[in-house]
Amino acid sequence: MSIWNIFTLFGGLTIFLFGMMEMNKHLTAIAGTKMKGIMLALTRGRARGYLTGLGITIVNQSSSATTVLEAALVGAGLMTFQQSLAVTLGAELGSTFLPQLVAFPSITKFASFIIALGFIFLITMKTKRGKDIGMTVFTFGLLFLGMDMMSSSLKPLRSFEPFIILMRNIETPILGIFLGLFFTMIIQSSGATTGITIAMAIAGTITLEQAVPINLGAAVGTCITAVLGSLTLNWEAKRSAYIHIVFQLIGVIWVFILLSIPFRGDRFYIWFVKWFTQTVLQTDSVARQIAMAFTFMPIINHIIVFPNLNSIVKLFNKILPEKDAPKPFGAKYIHKKMIQKSINLSLVMAKKEILRVSDLIQAMILEMKSAFRSKDLTIINKINDMDSKVDLLHSKIIAFLATLSQEELSEQESELCMSYIYIQNELESIGDVIDKNVMVLAAKKIDQNLIFSEEGFHELEHYLYKLMRSFENLIKSFREDDNVLADTLVKSYKNKEEEKYKKLHLERLQKGLEESLATSSVHLDLISYFSRINSQIAYIAKKLRKNTYIPEAEHTVS
Repeated sequence: MSIWNIFTLFGGLTIFLFGMMEMNKHLTAIAGTKMKGIMLALTRGRARGYLTGLGITIVNQSSSATTVLEAALVGAGLMTFQQSLAVTLGAELGSTFLPQLVAFPSITKFASFIIALGFIFLITMKTKRGKDIGMTVFTFGLLFLGMDMMSSSLKPLRSFEPFIILMRNIETPILGIFLGLFFTMIIQSSGATTGITIAMAIAGTITLEQAVPINLGAAVGTCITAVLGSLTLNWEAKRSAYIHIVFQLIGVIWVFILLSIPFRGDRFYIWFVKWFTQTVLQTDSVARQIAMAFTFMPIINHIIVFPNLNSIVKLFNKILPEKDAPKPFGAKYIHKKMIQKSINLSLVMAKKEILRVSDLIQAMILEMKSAFRSKDLTIINKINDMDSKVDLLHSKIIAFLATLSQEELSEQESELCMSYIYIQNELESIGDVIDKNVMVLAAKKIDQNLIFSEEGFHELEHYLYKLMRSFENLIKSFREDDNVLADTLVKSYKNKEEEKYKKLHLERLQKGLEESLATSSVHLDLISYFSRINSQIAYIAKKLRKNTYIPEAEHTVS
């Protein structure tokens, strides 16, 4: 094997891993915050949770990324430890999708075409989403280019005696498992490890018997990412990462047992994979056999784990017990049975629940300033978690008020109920503007290392301070049923604020101020979003000003 083969091998490996990482990054960017919302919405029940974990991992091509996201949701109290179990199992199966794809040797011939197509998308698309799609296609092509480079560089190893001896030793399952474990802990992707073994199979330098133990180790090694991602989170989040290791170890043990059983002159697991690919898939491709062997690992594991999940969790809880596990976040004051008992009480409790939403929105507004002052992305994640809580409460409150509105209400009660629906919708909308619009700009500022001019930043801070004060007064008005304060807010609302701040920024642009030129798009969009929030505050104040009916005091429950 020449020095040029070695250079090509490491270059191909680098391109392959870069392609995987960047493809994951841009696929996640295309989905935006939807993955978190999908996971929260679809994890009620094991079957749905399993399919959610499977689907999200097929999209982001990383079981580790799915498990890290899941651990973060458990840590935030948005998902319970029990709900996370099925998602983890689904993610394990989802991680086998990419190896199945790269096991088509002929697809590497289209690598250059896919790269060119992605590049065309990249230079022609103007929107961020379009560029993310272009980069996804581009890095998808890089992945196959890396595969092709590795396969070509590895072909001389077929006659290299030291390598042949090494690979014979790896056929011993324990040695192969440890090799796959340590290699995957370094690159943090079991799919990448399997992809490399498939590249070796295409080059004819590895057999199924040698690849299976390596991929067994990879299945456990990939858990390191989830464990590292949970280190800064609470105990329940750590437990959701640790049980990922337990599930993978159970699968490894069972496949190891099947590898130890002689059957028809072969090991049973090896025989079964060969039989399946030859009989069902009608192919003798070693690359396909390796991909199928990797897919059968979680399938066999889940056939065993699912029926015994409760027992496994009980044993796990004895080894790593709960430590004051946080109650899952949800509605605190409302439930539909309350409606049958008292209309007045239902309205009072609905108001208390809406006030919880307003407290979250107020916290998000306070954090906005920090998001633009700091380069810390954790603030953006913190705001995203708060918005997820707002969305969760929103769905409960609207469903509760919709049911309440169908009851026989007095004219005043009906008016108040509808007013609460309007107010809650506006509050949720403010949360979305902050999370899905303002925080996107904050991330852009951090990513592109943008710096506002001193005057421009003070203007933005001043506008934000006005928003904070207005929102504080809005909540005070709502909490204390102060219609006078609500009326003051409506009268003080100025829809010309946006033009005022934009004009000041444009004056700096005319002077050619460098910072203003660099941050112009972010600055102007921020002013527009702040103006939108300001108008939403005024709209809520109008609804509060019209509320003249207050539920009877004796029904209030603190």
